[in-house]
Amino acid sequence: MNVTIEISEELAREARQRAVATGKSLSGWVADLIQRELSESTPKSGLSLLELIGDDRTSEVDVEFPRDKSPLRIPEF
Repeated sequence: MNVTIEISEELAREARQRAVATGKSLSGWVADLIQRELSESTPKSGLSLLELIGDDRTSEVDVEFPRDKSPLRIPEF
């Protein structure tokens, strides 16, 4: 099935480079991403800390982690 999406040239260029680096076509790489997302048992409500590391969209985000012995909490982004 053909699906048309509209994304910026920069995003398309970066996605194509990532696809080539993994030995896939852009179409195949995007299909794998969609399949992986749909196969998760629960939908994501946000990104995990590991997913945020290295994500350009969050490079400017400051997160404060308590240094005392207060109960653990999930930071909100």
